[in-house]
Amino acid sequence: MKFYLQICLTLLFSLPLFSQNTYYLEGKLGKSTIFMEITEYDNNYIEGNYFYQKSLKDIRLNGKFNEATYVLFFGNDYGEEEYQEKFELLKTTNDFSGKWKNKAGKTIAVQLKKIDFNKYNSLNNQEIENNLDLVKLSLLNFTQDSISTYKNQEIIWLKETHCNAPFFRLGKTFSEETKKNINTILAKTHTEMTLNQLSCSSPFSYNEGNGIEYSISIGFLNDNLLGYQIFSSYFCGGAHPDFGGEGNLIDMHTGKNYDIDSILAFDKSVTSYGDENFEQFSTYRATFFAPKLFKLINQNEKFGTSNNEDDYCDYTENEIWDFPQWNFTEKGIEFTPVFARVARSCEMAFLVDFEKLKPFKNPSFPYTL
Repeated sequence: MKFYLQICLTLLFSLPLFSQNTYYLEGKLGKSTIFMEITEYDNNYIEGNYFYQKSLKDIRLNGKFNEATYVLFFGNDYGEEEYQEKFELLKTTNDFSGKWKNKAGKTIAVQLKKIDFNKYNSLNNQEIENNLDLVKLSLLNFTQDSISTYKNQEIIWLKETHCNAPFFRLGKTFSEETKKNINTILAKTHTEMTLNQLSCSSPFSYNEGNGIEYSISIGFLNDNLLGYQIFSSYFCGGAHPDFGGEGNLIDMHTGKNYDIDSILAFDKSVTSYGDENFEQFSTYRATFFAPKLFKLINQNEKFGTSNNEDDYCDYTENEIWDFPQWNFTEKGIEFTPVFARVARSCEMAFLVDFEKLKPFKNPSFPYTL
């Protein structure tokens, strides 16, 4: 499952250079076990990342290498001034040794060797963005936090001990078969959220395990479907914080997660994101999805074209409805238009009730609206 925001964890500070070699390492920083990644780029530039076994939170590095000598910094652009941490390493084959320093002058020995990934297995076939996530998967620890109810059904909330990433599972009021099928899917989502949180860092600030503020809301539940939204407000480095929501609708029998185009079809040319013909998908969204969705919403809202140059919340612009966020609820589907960054404060949810959406139900969607 790919989040709407994708958490923007690709470093905005990375230079547009081509990578050459990447080393995945494990070993000791003094008495502490650490895991590290070092990637070489053109012009002898390197980027790195490491985490302690006890915390799992990424610490981003960058620096320079010259033949077998590697110098990486945290807290500065590979400069000698104002850095928080510094690694001075010597490479022999694929092993590294050297020392770590902090800005106070403390020095600790470092010994690293190539990771044998054969001893790490992907949990529940979890999709990973980085090889070091395989290590983290073996060290995650989910524990029960609280229990709530939704429509008289038990919802169990779990947390992960290394960071702030709450999420839920189905409780004892559900059948064993349903729990087995759906909780496996929910666990994979929770693991992805946790890995995102642990990776939410920059070369200039430490990851405290709360850079992404998750808000989870269950909006729909019956014998056939489970609807929920994951809203994320995040700052993982870069110029600005950001936020976004992702709607989910899971089939309680098959585990299928329906996207909005599997639920609604405003034209027979409907297609889904991820299909091979992205141009067809974009054309459908711009030509049919956006204008017809706006028409449904505007029946209640009565938006008019703004003549005020200072009013940038113009809800009549077609493109803001091309790829809206959505949330399946008991009353209908909420749609949130997506504005340019300068107007993100304009984003708010608009509910379209099921009665208005019924004529546009995708014929392949197996349930009534």
